[in-house]
Amino acid sequence: MRFIIFGLIGLLLCAIAAPSLHAKERFTLYTYHNKPPYFFGAIPAGRENTATIGLYRAFVAYLNRQLQDIEVELKFSPRIRLEGSLTDGKLNGAIIGVNPLWFKDKERTRYLWSDAFMQDKDIVVVRAGKAFPYKHPRDLEGKSLALPRGLYFWGVTERIKQGKILVFETNSEVQNLGMVEFGRADATIISILSAEYLFKQRVSQGLLEVLTTPHDEFERMILFPISQKRQFSIINKHIKKALTDKAWLKELAKYHYHP
Repeated sequence: MRFIIFGLIGLLLCAIAAPSLHAKERFTLYTYHNKPPYFFGAIPAGRENTATIGLYRAFVAYLNRQLQDIEVELKFSPRIRLEGSLTDGKLNGAIIGVNPLWFKDKERTRYLWSDAFMQDKDIVVVRAGKAFPYKHPRDLEGKSLALPRGLYFWGVTERIKQGKILVFETNSEVQNLGMVEFGRADATIISILSAEYLFKQRVSQGLLEVLTTPHDEFERMILFPISQKRQFSIINKHIKKALTDKAWLKELAKYHYHP
C-alpha cells in the first residue's frame, strides 16, 4: 500500500510539473504605429471585436494559432525608444509592420527581415477642391505637409531635410486631416487603411480629397535584431505562408485590405 501511495504521489507531481516543462516561450512584437486600424490601445473588456482588435493584434493571433513552442504578444513602444534599443543591441523582441527602407537597411544586412504579411500603400490627401497634379514626391516641393512626428516617408523626408517641403509634425492622423481640412497645411500623407477607417468614422468626411496617384506602395514586414535569429527562423516559417493562406487573407479583408 505504501508503494502504491508513493506511486500515486509521484504521478501527481509529474502531472503538476508537466505543464512547466512544456511552457511556451514568450516573444514580444513591438509596434510604434499607434493608429487605427493597425493598432488600438487598451481594449475595454467585452469589446474584443474586429472594430477594436486592430490588424496587428489579428496577425499576432494568427501566428499564435500556428506556433507550438512560442507565444507572441504585442506591445506599443515609441519609435525613438525602439531605435535606441536597436542601436544599443538591447531590443528583446521584434518590430511589426515595418519596411527595410524605413530603417536604412535597403540591402537587409543590418537586421533580419521576415517575409511580407501584407501589401500596403500611402496616399496623399488634400482639401476638397484643392487637388494638384501629383506623380512623384518632387511635386510636393514648395508645399506644406502635416505629418506624424518621427516617421519616414519615401522621397519626402529627404526633401524636408533639404528645406524643399515645409512640415508640421503632429501626434495623430486625425490632427493631420484636421490641419488639411482647415487649410493650415496643403496636404497630408496617410496609409489607405487609416484613411478608410477614419473616413468611415466620419472624420472630415466630404471635406477632403484623395489624389489619384498613391505616394508609395510597399510591403509590411517584421524586423528582428540579429540577436533574435533563433526566434526569427521559427516564426518566419509561418509568416512566409501568410499571404497564400486563405484564413489570413480573409482576416485582412475585414480591414478593407486592397492588394
